[in-house]
Formats: sequence, C-alpha cells, structure tokens
Amino acid sequence: MADGRRFPSKSSFIYAIKACSATLAISQAKPIHALIFKAGLCSDRFIASSLIGLYSSCGYLSHARQLFDEITDRDVTLHTAMLTGFIENGEIEHAKELFDKMPARDVVAWNAMICGCSQCGLPEDALEFFRVMQASMVHPNRVTLIGALSACSQLGCLALGEWIHAYINRHLDLDESPVLYNALVNMYVKCGRLDTALQVFIEREPKNLESWNTMLNGFAIHGCGTSALSLFSQVIKLGLLPDRISFIGVLMACSHAGLIDDARSCFYFMRKVYGVEPNAEHYGCLVDALSRGGYIDEAWMVIKSIPFRQNAGVYGALLSGCLRYGNYELGLEVARHLLEIEPWEESRYMALFSLYAKLGRDEEAMKVRKLMVDMGIKKSSGSSAIEIDGVVHEFLANDRAHCQSEDIYSMLDVLSSTLELHG
Repeated sequence: MADGRRFPSKSSFIYAIKACSATLAISQAKPIHALIFKAGLCSDRFIASSLIGLYSSCGYLSHARQLFDEITDRDVTLHTAMLTGFIENGEIEHAKELFDKMPARDVVAWNAMICGCSQCGLPEDALEFFRVMQASMVHPNRVTLIGALSACSQLGCLALGEWIHAYINRHLDLDESPVLYNALVNMYVKCGRLDTALQVFIEREPKNLESWNTMLNGFAIHGCGTSALSLFSQVIKLGLLPDRISFIGVLMACSHAGLIDDARSCFYFMRKVYGVEPNAEHYGCLVDALSRGGYIDEAWMVIKSIPFRQNAGVYGALLSGCLRYGNYELGLEVARHLLEIEPWEESRYMALFSLYAKLGRDEEAMKVRKLMVDMGIKKSSGSSAIEIDGVVHEFLANDRAHCQSEDIYSMLDVLSSTLELHG
C-alpha cells in the first residue's frame, strides 16, 4: 500500500516489463515505470534489472545507465544487466570498464563478455576473456562454449576449438544442446576441417533443420556442390521444410562448384514449390553463379528483375564476372552503381580505375585516381593469419611488426630461392 493506493506485486511489474521488452513497446513501458516509481520499487534489484534490460533493448542506453547509477546496492545480476545493455548497443569498451569494476563475477557475467565480443567482431578479446575465466576457476557452461567456439570460427583457431570439443565430450552431452553441437560443426567448417565437421554431424542425434543448414553451409564454403545437393535431397526426403538459410547454402554451393543449371533450378523451386521468397542474399548467390559461369547478360537481367533495392553484394558479384570475362563496358555501369551504394568503399574506386584503364580511357582513369587522393583513399594492405600452437598470428603486406619478422623474411627468401631453382 502506498499513498492510499494498492499497486501490483513485484512479480507482476517484472512480467509487464519483460512483455514490453519483448515487443520493444517503450511507449507502454513508460507508464509502468512511473507506477513503479510511485510504488517505491525503483531500487528493487530485480525490477531495476528488468527496466535496464528494457531500456537497453529499445536503444535508450542513457536511461538504463541512469537507473543503474541511482542504485547503491548493486549485485552481480544488476551489473550483468547493464553489461548486456552496453553490449547490445555496441558499447564494448564501456562494457569492459564496467566488467573490470565488478566486485564479483558469475558465469553469466563472463558469458556476456565472451559472447558479446564474439558477436561484435572481436574474437581475440572473446578468447582472452575465455582464458581469464578459466584461470579464475569459473566453470564454463554451454553458453560460454558456444561463444568461444564462435570466436574460434572467426579466427580459424583450430587447436582451441579441438580443446573445447574434448572438454564437451568429458563434461557435457551434445545431444541435449543442438545449438552447441551446431557451433562445433561450424567451427570445424570454418577452420578447414570439413572431414571432422561431417563426422561430428553424422554421429550426433537428433538433428534439427539448423544442423542440416550448418552442414550445407560447410559444403558450400568448401565448394562441394554435389555433396551439398545430396545433403539437401536428404532434407527433403526426411520431410523437413527447407528455409531461407537452406537455400542460401545450396545456391552458394552451386555457385562455388560451377553448377549453373542446378543454381537456376534451386532458385525456381525455392519460390514456386516451397514458397520461400528470395532476399538479397539469394539473388546475390544466383548472380554470383551466373557471373562465375560467364552468363553475364543473364546475371544483369536477374539484377534488373529484383523487386527491391539492390545491395552492394549483388552488384559486386556481377562486377567480378565482368572483370573476369572482359565485359568492361557493363562493368563500368555496375561499378558506378556500387559507388552510389558504397561511396566510402575503396575497392569500388580501385575497380572503376582499373576498368577505365582497361578500356584505354586514361583521362577518366586519372580523374578517379585524383579523386581517391583528394579523399585520402589508399589501397589497403593485404592480410593473412596462421595458427601455431593455439596462437593466431596475423600479418599485413610488408609488415615488420612481428617479433620474429627477421626470421620470417629470411625464410621467405630461402623459399623464394628454392622455388626459382625448381622453375
């Protein structure tokens, strides 16, 4: 009872906040927050955590931070709610600062940092948090391992991925966690071990559609078009309805393997038989398949038939085909479209410069070159990475920052000399 009125219970408030959070209904949430304030429950840690999650999900991070700062007795749950809010809004550095200040950290807090860094394209940071977590004697759970496997996939860190696989076999049951099992298959695919990925895929049951899609994507990445089509046939025979992701995997596999007719057929059946409307990725895969096969005009017709605004990926696929098969005039038109979509992307200017040069239009080529100089656009250095004893080493072209760069370049000289001797 407060100011003579009866208010809902704490649990009712929490359920209402979660409902607003799930639907991003910020307008409905504000009156609920006002009622919570009148009831004197803003300092309740469970309600405050729910409100922080709500405001963070809706993009009102300053509101969430204000709520967090106003509570003096903050526990791990409240800290984790704020951590998650920072991560959801891409504020990783703020999340790291808050994490470092936490008086205590449970596995949920560690998971927030590991998965957050992995999802935000910071796999090195994710694995560093994973290592520190283990040193802190906090036992990982399924969520932890899914985040760590995702980071291994991004880095191609096979040794750590294999260690995680062994840990799972000792301590967990993969059959009870299809998501973890799919993350493991994906890790082996991305680390180049398609054979091991297939072995894990075959051995584990039950399989859901995501499991089949993960393996389909693996075959696609490695250019195994026939295997992808065979796997897709099994999906159909089992009575599973393929979704958008299934068809992306099949179309990508057909493209990489040069199976042009199969790509056309899959695109047709996707719409006419399974009622899956193609999105930009599906069109991109079809255009890529046609462009790789030299069907440049057909690929251009496909692009012009797309019923929505085309993205850079679709035009990029056709541009590659134009350069490969010498259709430079069409390539110029495609390159201009790409510049309109991505005026900040250096590779678009490089492609336009190259096309003008190939057509002998030196004046236009020099104008593009001058524009690049005026805009401060430079060609990025190429990079590569290799994993040795569980540590990923990244190298840039002409880079001498590595601590063993002298030894590396000496060995490159030896290799170059040996290659020259053998022709």
